Amino acid sequence: MSNTSPPLRKRKKRETTPDVIKELILYDPHDAQLKIHNSQARFRIVSCGRRFGKTLMAANEIVKFAWENPTVTTWWVAPVYPQATIGFKAIRRVFKDAIRELNATKLTITLKNGAVIEFKSAERPDNLRGEGLGFLVIDEASLVQKEAWIEALRPALSDNKGRLIAIGTPKGKNWFFELWTRGQDPSQTDYESWKMSTAENPYIDPEEIDELRRTLPERVYKQEVEAEFLEGGGGVFRNVHECVRDYSLPLSPDKIVGAVKMGVDVAKYEDFTVIAAVDEEPKLVYFDRFNQIDWELQKGRIISAARELGAQVFFDSTGVGDPIYEDLSKEIWIESIKFTNQTKQNIINNLSLGIEQRKLTIPNIPVLINELLIYQYDITATGKVRMSAPAGHHDDCVIGLALAYWGLSNDTEPRIRMV
Repeated sequence: MSNTSPPLRKRKKRETTPDVIKELILYDPHDAQLKIHNSQARFRIVSCGRRFGKTLMAANEIVKFAWENPTVTTWWVAPVYPQATIGFKAIRRVFKDAIRELNATKLTITLKNGAVIEFKSAERPDNLRGEGLGFLVIDEASLVQKEAWIEALRPALSDNKGRLIAIGTPKGKNWFFELWTRGQDPSQTDYESWKMSTAENPYIDPEEIDELRRTLPERVYKQEVEAEFLEGGGGVFRNVHECVRDYSLPLSPDKIVGAVKMGVDVAKYEDFTVIAAVDEEPKLVYFDRFNQIDWELQKGRIISAARELGAQVFFDSTGVGDPIYEDLSKEIWIESIKFTNQTKQNIINNLSLGIEQRKLTIPNIPVLINELLIYQYDITATGKVRMSAPAGHHDDCVIGLALAYWGLSNDTEPRIRMV
């Protein structure tokens, strides 16, 4: 077969499909997916709502190309490593009879014809240099750094005039939007783009869409369901940069206004422990972030900061935090908060409102600002709204600050007062 053969079709249209790739028949694209499959454009850009079916659509395209071009390098690239495994698992599950070998460590799939599909993370763009690609899928393209596209991936498609499918839910008007815009221009014949809403997947119950419309914030619904490109994205925190002021930490006591509330989110290895404190102005008056240190040292830092500031501490005691809370409660004024989906929403929404209304002042701390900017609404497979950092990113700074800001409106009596 050549690389110009027609795309795969629904079962009733595949009577001549060779037996050797009969497993591909298990993929049954809906009409909106077929529009993308039928396109002959070299660069296909798909902005789509959650649960549209973008992963299976792209998986079908990359497997088909690799089968027809077994000697050409084929990549699936995602923003971070955990996201790359989603495509890997989808192909492993749906096209298992076309696969000869899997390597879950290196994230490679070898088809029965010898073609190899490699799955990559775009976290370090320099690691994507040097390869000439015949076919490329960029998953969740809106979260991939522009540097990775401009300096590594786009040049890699030049040698062999490689083909691209970039898929994802939009996150503001970034490079993914620029690419999508080209696909809307008839003069850009190499490009074609689509805006596919969740509702275009016929397997999604329309009542679910109606429920999302009623319950989601309008911006979130437009971005996550209708796949609209919005100014500033559909993230949780707006006006972050407007809250930044030119001052440094630590502050001298005379610059701290009123009582201090401190938020603490603890971790030991992969994540970070964050201590954030705000005064009644309100402004951030203390910030510390660290990981990979002994629990006793962590508790010492928390106790020292709380005593120095005379702060009431609001502590995330979910999971690993519970036994640490018990020890800290003997030393400082501390309140335990266990996160459920609802309590987390309340605490994060409280901080979001404070930042949107520019009530909170923060200094220029890049790691904190970046976490606030990328923190996002997400929709689970069951249609529930979840707020979190994108896969592979940290949210410890957000949680620490949110707990501290929550404390400003919390009048709970302290359990243990400081000595």
